[in-house]
Amino acid sequence: MINLFRKTRWAVFNCLTGEFITVEKLPFEMGSGDGVDLKLDGEGVLEKHCAISHVKGFGICLVKKDELAQMFLNGVAADFSELKADTDFSLKIGSCLLAIRGGRDLEDWRRTLDLNEWTLFDAAGNAVEGPLPLQDLCRMARQRQRDPQTIALPKGLTMGFYLHQVLEVAGSKMEESYAAGVPLAALDSNQAASLLLDYDLKIEAPTGQGALTCPVCWLKFDEGDIMHVAVHDSLRGDPVLGEDAPQRFHATRFNNRGQALDAFGLPCTDMACPHCRRALPPGFVDVQHHILSIVGDQSAGKSYYLSVLIKILPASLYKHFSVLFQDADPAGNAMLNDMKKSLFSAQSPEEARLVKTQLEGIMYERLPRYGRTVALPKPFVFFMASIRDPAQRCSAIFYDNAGEHFQPGRDSADSPGAQHVASSAGIFFLFDPFNNPEFRRRIAGQPDPQFEKPILDQQDVILSELKVRIKKLLKLDMGQKIATPLAVMIGKCDAWMHLLGEQPFRDPLETDRLNLEAVRHNSERVRRLMLEVCPAVVANAEGISESVMFFPVSAFGHPPVKIGPGDYVPDPRKLKPILVEIPSLWILSQVTPGLVPAS
Repeated sequence: MINLFRKTRWAVFNCLTGEFITVEKLPFEMGSGDGVDLKLDGEGVLEKHCAISHVKGFGICLVKKDELAQMFLNGVAADFSELKADTDFSLKIGSCLLAIRGGRDLEDWRRTLDLNEWTLFDAAGNAVEGPLPLQDLCRMARQRQRDPQTIALPKGLTMGFYLHQVLEVAGSKMEESYAAGVPLAALDSNQAASLLLDYDLKIEAPTGQGALTCPVCWLKFDEGDIMHVAVHDSLRGDPVLGEDAPQRFHATRFNNRGQALDAFGLPCTDMACPHCRRALPPGFVDVQHHILSIVGDQSAGKSYYLSVLIKILPASLYKHFSVLFQDADPAGNAMLNDMKKSLFSAQSPEEARLVKTQLEGIMYERLPRYGRTVALPKPFVFFMASIRDPAQRCSAIFYDNAGEHFQPGRDSADSPGAQHVASSAGIFFLFDPFNNPEFRRRIAGQPDPQFEKPILDQQDVILSELKVRIKKLLKLDMGQKIATPLAVMIGKCDAWMHLLGEQPFRDPLETDRLNLEAVRHNSERVRRLMLEVCPAVVANAEGISESVMFFPVSAFGHPPVKIGPGDYVPDPRKLKPILVEIPSLWILSQVTPGLVPAS
């Protein structure tokens, strides 16, 4: 146990009962069991739920003590969070609403607290209602629906609770006690807990409907729902994203340029999604956005393929279709641009190595989605426009998902990192022939180090999982097919093209046109081979979409070099990609024929 510092002490305030508890030692455990420092009665509180502890390297922190425990700090689900002195923290655990603060003189803080005066702060309209007793607040909320981001806080706190959280733990018995003249603060903890059991007031969650789709969380909204990002330094501390994030708000004032003004009158150039609150790409509302999802198993080569594609596709679009392909979000695309630079500027195989995309690693960011803080892949956004007809323009959004996210059992509300497939304008499935035993047998005898790789052979299962996810998210019957074009890319074609004889593929690129007959010819050649080698992949792919094409691709154009256990990288002196851009051009010809016309 660690004695508290002399200068800074900590206290916990029960916002339903008025109980004020001074923390005498660390760790300070809270829960429903015997022997804890603060015993809490209420639904959803575990025996040892959480604790205020000193954590080496962090300082004073709130930590979860039970794997099954849920706690919401400042409105956001958390397992571990550092607590800073002289700062109010709101904490919901089960059906208990608490406030935590550390400081030199907690008595001053205690004197300011008053449960008889609660205030509602409507972040959307920048409106304040109150002060009023909590019971009146609940009754008023029943009469009129409020924005889901509305905050309720008692007098003396600077950080409150989302109104829907307060209503979740309030009950009709609360109003009965109020009518009987018994103030909530006068009840003991057992009586207060009994008020929490059957209150049915709910704030309706965002519907997720609208004309726009967030490129980060893939939830829908209308243009009028968009939030803006405050600029003034004093407007930091977003109730959802945390104290370091600039506040998000719904604008009510604009300058003569149409720019939203924050509370201090500064013009705001950044907009944010009303669901996850992540900043939206520049020009988000000006053009149509197309999500292009790349799906594949771990180690299939998705990162290398995407890095090569972003290098090859702009030149092909400009040369053959007079279309500009430009970086629409240089800050957000920095990691992908760095991978492209590493690959094409390398002088040795070691320098050309790309780090494997880790599940929920640096390619992901943790953001709120449906009330949970989850890891979502960062979007890479590019702008396309016709030189001949500037009205023909759109944005393309790519992701670099870890292959594990596409495996069965990985998709849930807590791990939705690959759910962009249900919002896609086009889907790419990257098949690795070296992960299939029959494909290996047919190409055996070549000097390729990838023959040393262990065979996982679950690519047909991943396609089945993709089918189930899409149809579940779109609420389709299992027999229905989606209209979204699906490009099945058989990778590393430099190792297997010889199976189809000399000159097996036709060039589909013509002046100002994509030759669909050549695309179909090439697709049929590859499809026949896949029917012989891995018919389950063909069957599963054609069970997903009405529009399926098969493509040969090779990101390297040559056998890789092995530089370590499981590390197969290109030799930059031999780097010569094969047909990598054709699947993208085919999908673009289906979704934006004005940019990529087809014969």
